[in-house]
Amino acid sequence: MKYILRHYKASALKASFVTLLFLVVYLFYNSELIREHVEDIAFDTINKYFIKTEHTDTKTPQVMIFAIDDLYMKEQHLYDEYNQSNYGYLFPRDKIADFIERVDELCSNIERKNLPKALFIDYDMSFTSLPYGKKLSKEDKKLLDLLKRERPYKILLPKTRRYNFVEQSDDPDIQNAIKRGDIIFVSVAFLKSRDGSIRRYNGYRYLREDDKIKKYISVDIGLWQLINYGAIDINSSDERFKKDDIIANRIWFKSYSERIVDDGCSMQKSYWEKLSKYSANCSLFDIVEEDFAGSVLMLGGTHRYNGDSFSVLNVHESETLSGIDMHANALMTMLYLGKGMQRLSLGKSLAIVFFSFFIISLSISVIFSILRFHNEEFEFMTQLLLNTIALISISAYLIHKYNLWFNWFIPLILFELVEIYDYVENFIPLITKFISRSKV
Repeated sequence: MKYILRHYKASALKASFVTLLFLVVYLFYNSELIREHVEDIAFDTINKYFIKTEHTDTKTPQVMIFAIDDLYMKEQHLYDEYNQSNYGYLFPRDKIADFIERVDELCSNIERKNLPKALFIDYDMSFTSLPYGKKLSKEDKKLLDLLKRERPYKILLPKTRRYNFVEQSDDPDIQNAIKRGDIIFVSVAFLKSRDGSIRRYNGYRYLREDDKIKKYISVDIGLWQLINYGAIDINSSDERFKKDDIIANRIWFKSYSERIVDDGCSMQKSYWEKLSKYSANCSLFDIVEEDFAGSVLMLGGTHRYNGDSFSVLNVHESETLSGIDMHANALMTMLYLGKGMQRLSLGKSLAIVFFSFFIISLSISVIFSILRFHNEEFEFMTQLLLNTIALISISAYLIHKYNLWFNWFIPLILFELVEIYDYVENFIPLITKFISRSKV
């Protein structure tokens, strides 16, 4: 009995110490130090191995990406004989206008109940196509002439600089379309971590215009509001707008299935059940009409020379996604989680940490003693391995079952610190004894 009690007390003491340290860290989880060195690594791992290829249904209208991909570039003769883009820095505005015309044509030929809700065009409209960025080219004029028409869906355009040739247009019809809310300017900014990877979206962007500070809502939040409420509320106090919350605004990244190419059209299904990606070449009339009901359409570049790409899921080596894929994943995350990702409560987190370390520590100590196997390093590594498996499994289960985040990495680090302390504590008497003998 004393034999078991001795191991029981030692395991309980060690588990209590780790749990106490976890409590302190939990209370300061929003600090940049924790986010950078612990939070990002932990969630990247769970995302990459447990979220990325899991089928998830948001039970919402469809989100469709129409990609300016290599297939589109070749079909539209935007590659030269060396397969390099031949249009310069800015993507041709007349090609954007052509796509809008195709969406308008679709809307005029389908039932009203199947109309899309919005079209987001992920191309910068800061400057015109001609030198110095203020004078309109014929392609710019074509786009403006098209944008000022009335249509049954909203058009969202990026606002990246103070000047925007659409927003600052002197055409009264364009200004009326902006006032009506038919054209909406949005932020496309993400929050970049110090390692260069993107993991979170940013609620707002503030730009100075004519000695005034103007606020632009994130496109992802704006689209979420349009789908859920039918309008954009830039003054919402929703917690996902809080830049300092390192959990609520995290993005869940999912992969796409194998790409299918047929007759100049490519299509991919995401592991988000309601997200699909088509080449912008594809005929809109070949898509099931009902899929457009209340849908969000996105147009953006994914071709090999597309400069709009971001690093994500920095586990072992970073992966990259195009900007339009980033926004689609951010939107799907919001649609699925509703209020953003939430932490597991403090009480339940402490219980998981304590019982995980207590049970594993006690079991290993007793088993090793029964086997008369005494190797502190091996015992430590065994406990660390089993705790890693247990905590990652619990974290993945909570995400999968309840959409709750439990950081598995923090208690493992604390466990290692406690073990190092034990080694140091056990080593001190030996040093003291050695010093005493040296003096003699």
